[in-house]
Amino acid sequence: MPVPAPTPTGGIKSYYQAKIEAAELLINQKTQNLRRLEAQRNALNARGVAPFKEELQLLHEPGSYVGEVVRIMGKNKILVKVQPEGKYIVDVAADIDIATLKPTLRVALRSDSYTLHKILPNKVDPLVSLMMVEKVPDSTYEMEVIELPALGIAQPKGVLLYGPPGTGKTLLARAVAHHTDCKFIRVSGSELVQKYIGEGSRMVRELFVMAREHAPNRLYGSSRGESGSGGGDSEVQRTMLELLNQLDGFESTKNIKVIMATNRIALLRPGQARVAILRIHSRKMSLQRGINLRALAEKMGQCSGAEVRGICTEAGMYALRERRQHVTQEDFEFAVAKKNQEANTSVNKLFS
Repeated sequence: MPVPAPTPTGGIKSYYQAKIEAAELLINQKTQNLRRLEAQRNALNARGVAPFKEELQLLHEPGSYVGEVVRIMGKNKILVKVQPEGKYIVDVAADIDIATLKPTLRVALRSDSYTLHKILPNKVDPLVSLMMVEKVPDSTYEMEVIELPALGIAQPKGVLLYGPPGTGKTLLARAVAHHTDCKFIRVSGSELVQKYIGEGSRMVRELFVMAREHAPNRLYGSSRGESGSGGGDSEVQRTMLELLNQLDGFESTKNIKVIMATNRIALLRPGQARVAILRIHSRKMSLQRGINLRALAEKMGQCSGAEVRGICTEAGMYALRERRQHVTQEDFEFAVAKKNQEANTSVNKLFS
């Protein structure tokens, strides 16, 4: 029986079928390559290509003005101070929450429309940032209560430690750093005395700015008592004035305390104290009846107003050590005697 010959239609169908299969295989290979390239692109973007694009875009944008927030003027208006031009009322960008804008906050303004578009961090000198002590010392001391509101004793803003070298001033500061769960900032007086005028005052301001940002914390400042006068006395006075301004500026109830250590006790010499000053500083204290403030004022001699306040605080400390809720005449007499003894010791050292 003869075999039938293949028809031309069957050969064409097989030919195109092979072509289709080859094309599908090529499409699958190209699809896999495309997915692999997309995965590599995503990995590169995640590693750092996208940040470079954003940085390049920022470089192409025009610069911004740096201003300081003064106060909120309306629903979407802010009064900003720009140095040295002056003050402007500007709009706030839609992505900025106006509730987060507080006075003295540094912000960025667009150069063309003066629109507030970014909140900047506070400017702190790197030398000031290095004053932060990360590892607190391990020195300890026996705890003692130093404040009781029932007695009416005002919370002190800081402590001034004075005495000759080697008496344990720095050791006490280390003990405070060990027992308090807070940041500890240490600064030396020589670091605040700079070559150019105004640099020391600026560092003091930035030091307290950093302290407010990292509250609660303790500031420890040490100095070296030097005799005589030098050419940098005016800069030292400016720095000292700025330090007193910052101490008087922040409230004593905030979580910022200052510990200062010096070899010289006489820093400032205010005017003489009077009986009225003693009444002012003791009127909020829980006093026992019959305390003769005039007799106490006569025993104080040439005490200044600051020393009178220190005597009132010291009298409250004596009452605390006796675990009493009121201050007696004997407490004041002990405080006056201690102050007079310190004054006599200072005079003897001066003429010795």
